[in-house]
Amino acid sequence: MSRLLIDLYKTRNLNSGIGSFSINFAETLSKKNLPGDTLDYLCPGNFPPGDWGLVNLEKVNLQKRYFPRLNRTYDIWHSLYQFPSYLPNRNTPWILTIHDLNFMVEKDRRKAAHYLKKLQQNIDRSSAVSVISDYTRSQVVDYLDVKEKPLFRIYNGISVKSFPGAPKPGFLTNRNFFFTIGIISAKKNFGVLVPMMKKFPEYDLVIAGDNDSAYAKRILELVDASKMNGRVHLPGKISDSDRYWLYSHCRAFLFPSLAEGFGMPVIEAMLLGKPVFTSTCASLPEIGGNHAFYWQNFDPDHMAEVVKNGLDLCERQEETFSASMVAHAQKFSWSRCVDDYLMMYREVIVNRRSVTP
Repeated sequence: MSRLLIDLYKTRNLNSGIGSFSINFAETLSKKNLPGDTLDYLCPGNFPPGDWGLVNLEKVNLQKRYFPRLNRTYDIWHSLYQFPSYLPNRNTPWILTIHDLNFMVEKDRRKAAHYLKKLQQNIDRSSAVSVISDYTRSQVVDYLDVKEKPLFRIYNGISVKSFPGAPKPGFLTNRNFFFTIGIISAKKNFGVLVPMMKKFPEYDLVIAGDNDSAYAKRILELVDASKMNGRVHLPGKISDSDRYWLYSHCRAFLFPSLAEGFGMPVIEAMLLGKPVFTSTCASLPEIGGNHAFYWQNFDPDHMAEVVKNGLDLCERQEETFSASMVAHAQKFSWSRCVDDYLMMYREVIVNRRSVTP
């Protein structure tokens, strides 16, 4: 019999990538049959209500955060985020999931060094480390010292909630459109799509996601200067039903990101059979494989040519290409993801017990 704790503190923001990962992980794990095991979730105060079965919901508090030595001893304490606010006591095996080292791109040298030092301290304290892609694993090995600790690569699970009767979002016209989504920050590189859109006068572009940023304002200024108001839409955060509708009805999904540990939107779009055009940066070629189309640079003419050629290929090979793409995306199921984590838990527990006198 084992007692497991999953740190779900990041579900306090379900609009973030880590928040979405955490809630899907929790929903899938709670439905697994774990005979003899006890499962606790460490939850924020706004953790969504629902049928969590036999799971014990442990709410965060000041004691758990600032006096970890007083926390209950578990067979596994799994932090789904690499910089957790809550830590186990020293007698509990700790698994740390590292999603990315995007701070190496986003932060200046001093801040990046600070994050690296903090992450190294977390690795030093952990019993095992998991990463979400081979690309992230290569970065961890290059920039950090995992020593002899077990290092597991477990791909994310991906799903898109279905809303078959969802209406068209009110900000859209009746024109064909391209779609992209994510927090609108410089690392997402959405701004390069605006000059490319001049090559597609018959299309609109939707850039969905938190647009309360200086980078989003720069994109809006570029849209205005390019006289594409009414064609490029930045609606901000969108509902799940709008997200489903946009994925389902877009002509293609565009994702010119510069820094990704995984790249969840790429697989989300593929699940709905949409052509994906993305960059060759970071983990994106690993996750998209030969089922996505890639920009080698961000010159508008090159980008437009890749999109036009890709759309033409999709039209000529519609059935076979779409079926192959969906089959690829379905490999990234949440059930498979969580099963891989459960296998990791067992391995860590067995190894620890084998060396404990």
